[in-house]
Amino acid sequence: MKSRLGIVFTVFLITLIAAPASSPALTIGGAVRQPLNLGNDDLARFDSVTVRLNDLTRDKHFKGVFMFRGVPLRDLLELAAVAKDGPGFGKSTDLAIVVRNREGKRTVLSWGEVFYKNPSNVVIAYAATPVIPHHQDSCVKCHPTSLYQPVLDVLKREISYPKLILSNDFYADRCLEDIVSIEVIDIKADSAKKNPEASSTGSFTITDITGKSIEVSSLSGLSSIPVTFKEFGDGRGFHGVRHYSGAPLRDMLQKGDGLKELDRVLLLTSKDGYRAAFSFGEVFLDPLGERLVVTEEKGSSPGEKTFTLVPPDDLAADRMLKTIDTIEILSLKEEPKVYVISTGCADPNLITLEAISAMGKADAFIASKETMEKFARYLAGKPLLFDPMSNFEPRFRKIHPQLSPAELKKKLEAQRAADMKKIRDALAAGKSIALLDQGDPTVYGGWQHWIEPEVAGRFEVVTGISAYNAANALFANQKVFSGISAFDKGKQDNLLCNKGSAIISAPYSLAANEGLLKAIAESGDTLAIFMGLSDIGILEPLLKKYYPPDSPVAIAYKAGSAKEARLVRTTLGELRRVVEANNEKQAGMIYLGSCLSGK
Repeated sequence: MKSRLGIVFTVFLITLIAAPASSPALTIGGAVRQPLNLGNDDLARFDSVTVRLNDLTRDKHFKGVFMFRGVPLRDLLELAAVAKDGPGFGKSTDLAIVVRNREGKRTVLSWGEVFYKNPSNVVIAYAATPVIPHHQDSCVKCHPTSLYQPVLDVLKREISYPKLILSNDFYADRCLEDIVSIEVIDIKADSAKKNPEASSTGSFTITDITGKSIEVSSLSGLSSIPVTFKEFGDGRGFHGVRHYSGAPLRDMLQKGDGLKELDRVLLLTSKDGYRAAFSFGEVFLDPLGERLVVTEEKGSSPGEKTFTLVPPDDLAADRMLKTIDTIEILSLKEEPKVYVISTGCADPNLITLEAISAMGKADAFIASKETMEKFARYLAGKPLLFDPMSNFEPRFRKIHPQLSPAELKKKLEAQRAADMKKIRDALAAGKSIALLDQGDPTVYGGWQHWIEPEVAGRFEVVTGISAYNAANALFANQKVFSGISAFDKGKQDNLLCNKGSAIISAPYSLAANEGLLKAIAESGDTLAIFMGLSDIGILEPLLKKYYPPDSPVAIAYKAGSAKEARLVRTTLGELRRVVEANNEKQAGMIYLGSCLSGK
């Protein structure tokens, strides 16, 4: 098994960084070491299983009976290497899995219903065959056409893949079609570790979605059912067959519409800090959910009781929770936000795994058409709201050369207002947006000036590799810096070369603080300049005020591009001529400092 997964891992890592495919993609991310991005063709390459689904929802919407072929979700999560980071509770029993489709619908699974049940219980399907009744001709004898024909027609419907299949659910409300993301969530990643010395008490609390709690000190008055449990722990092995009698967990929860919300999860915590999660669908849609019971046992001291959660149909006893302390009903529905995502500084293979995971959470994108095409594999065919560069005044002026300055300003303001409305409307509709930006969005990113005021803090930055990072590697690999490989372990100044500081700036910033520029020149530290090519008319005379003409300069063009990255070495005296002689006026960084070799 490990060998097979290792081979598949290699294949999909290569797929991850290959040229973008046109087919929609499913992103698997969150608390994983290796986010995956899989198209339907990719899923078809895995070992598969076949399961039958009688597709009927709780509102009696019948969508046919099909034999689905797909990949167990367990196999995909093992390939993605689910892992917790940081301190706290280390086991996976409290993890949740959020599945979302293109429409924004979501459902929540628990770790246990994927890993402590047979693999065919949860499947990501990529193909299906309808189950057609053998005696269709007899339908007309018993039923009017208006009754039986729609039931037959639905077997011909087009199914949008990938499709989530919960083969054991009685109703198919969780069986989402056209899923685009699967996110593993560590529900309470910052919680304390287990405390094995904690003592039991005579009660536990149930906290609902509003934060209101009730204390349970007795199960009397609740119905009780017997269950038999083959206790086998993945860690400690077989512990025998045990017989219990307890109150069904579902009967202990408040009734109402809240039980229909499939983005909710139950988090149970014991007195010693052990935790286990159960999804609402697992408790209320799976027929086996009625066999999840809470037992009550008297302790050795007066008034002492122990309440235990018994999951008799789990194939491992890891979610058996002794000495229950709290049962919390939690919603995993996220508020919509804007993700500002770095796509790297050049080639697609510089995108980070975190960025790919974040793309999977977005419902729409703000990006150039070129960026959308470059990263199409990760975008799953989701809509483009607009190209932010279309609101850049120089480009807008170039597109509309016939407009007067007043007309240009009016038209540009109207377009910007319309685009901002698209953002507000999407967020109001509960949809998250991803702004795809190049390089490091926090280093001279233009988005702060126009999008941050609109979203009122509802944004998350996913950083990435900037041109500065890529240029440094390019310089080091080509030995542009003198002394780059002669680092003295006894010193603490191994930045770029044997100098103490590297300063990042831009022409307008330097012009506004010439004292800083003077200090850099006198110290001999390295100066890395963004946007210097386009503003060379401002930059060159400014630098000449503090550096001699023979100062060595290096220009990194298109750093991060395997085919187009190049270094041009010159002097400050020749800098402007060299820049103006090159066609590239945007993608380049200028480095200046005594540690640069002039060769």
